[in-house]
Amino acid sequence: MVAMDPLGVLPAFIQMTGGLSKERRKVLVNGSVLVAGVVGILFIPLGPLVLGALGLKTGDFQVAGGLLVLVVALRDVVWDQKMLTGKNAKEVGVVPIGIPLLVGPAVFATLILLQNRFSGLQIGASLCVNLLISWVVFRNASNLIERMGVTGTRVVSKLAALLLSAYAVMMIRVGLSSVAR
Repeated sequence: MVAMDPLGVLPAFIQMTGGLSKERRKVLVNGSVLVAGVVGILFIPLGPLVLGALGLKTGDFQVAGGLLVLVVALRDVVWDQKMLTGKNAKEVGVVPIGIPLLVGPAVFATLILLQNRFSGLQIGASLCVNLLISWVVFRNASNLIERMGVTGTRVVSKLAALLLSAYAVMMIRVGLSSVAR
């Protein structure tokens, strides 16, 4: 599934979790991948029904997801605040790491589009394989963070926050153009 990009999300993951202990990061990875999987699996049968019932388009998800990601990035760039503190590390595993960074608008759209070509079981299996790859990538992020050290992690964190801001703007732009069609 091309829509899920764990390597592309890795800098944002490092930016949001660089200050956590290795054990805390592992717990966060497990929770965020689990939540992303449950939401993705549930979205396969329920997504088209919910979208239709609410009159929503996939672009609406892209705009909302982009705004959420932009807030996360701006907290670090502008106010030098991390989303992750000791108190809310579990919650941030759900939002924004699990949703919308791992399973977000692009994945939701892909899950809907794939239903014309594949069975729900095949789509679900593909989603699970991609989530397993994401889990492996994020579980090994601690090694990368240790090698970079405090200063390196801080530099990558700031650069990642800037890139995350640009990614958020792209999500909003694509969502708005999709809605406008």
